[in-house]
Amino acid sequence: MDEKNFISLWVKALNDESIKIFPEDFAAACECQNYTLPGKSLLIGKDFFGEYELISAEGLEVLRVNSYEKAKFFIYANRSKPKHLSVPIDNSVIKDTTTKYEKYLNSIIKRINQDYRKKFSGSKNFTEIINQIFNHLNLVRLK
Repeated sequence: MDEKNFISLWVKALNDESIKIFPEDFAAACECQNYTLPGKSLLIGKDFFGEYELISAEGLEVLRVNSYEKAKFFIYANRSKPKHLSVPIDNSVIKDTTTKYEKYLNSIIKRINQDYRKKFSGSKNFTEIINQIFNHLNLVRLK
């Protein structure tokens, strides 16, 4: 098996097991604020005095949020490129929800890493492999 087949097998396996949806599968019921989004890919832009801009792939500012955790919430929820998003008002709920999702993503990375080490011992290409798998699935894991 080569790395290209390894990537394809993992993409298929993860699609078959139905990847959990953020934030629905991770958030508790809470009071939320509704936002309108462009339905396009979003990126975290620059930090302006504690506010983070969310920008489109074209570099246009979509909105600004007051914390990095909230910015991550938008990026994670944007996997399906929604036009509307409900975001918890309470920052602790945002942090808890993103933390649960990141643990879930880490568990996927760990499973893939274990399989990769078995099949390609000594290879140091894992970071590139996980990036390709996540890109195929439109997943993002932020720091």
